[in-house]
Amino acid sequence: MKRLLVLISLFLLMQSQVVLGAAGKHPATPENQECGECHADQEKVWFDGKHGLMGVKCIVCHGSTDKNFTASPGLGACRGCHAQQVSQALKAKGKEEKRCFPCHDPHAVTVQGESAKPYHVQGGK
Repeated sequence: MKRLLVLISLFLLMQSQVVLGAAGKHPATPENQECGECHADQEKVWFDGKHGLMGVKCIVCHGSTDKNFTASPGLGACRGCHAQQVSQALKAKGKEEKRCFPCHDPHAVTVQGESAKPYHVQGGK
């Protein structure tokens, strides 16, 4: 049940993020406001996962809310630490959109659903 609530929350977040991303802007926030004040559920999932435990902050993927914000990060956000996997994704055949999130949950960054096959081990095939 908890997993279902997380998935529903992520779905709702993604819906609003798509609208924000299309506009390219994040709503104005005070300078010292933390992401978790509005996005507590997503922040908890992130910081409980591998990336959060390694100290990777929201701004690494999403950018600054007032400068270079993106609701849905592209491959470039992952390239710094995951260059090999990004390279494999870019070489993948039959995929129109070269992104991480069709296979990986956006905040837990775990493999989801049928995508559990070792895609990167197979060289993106």
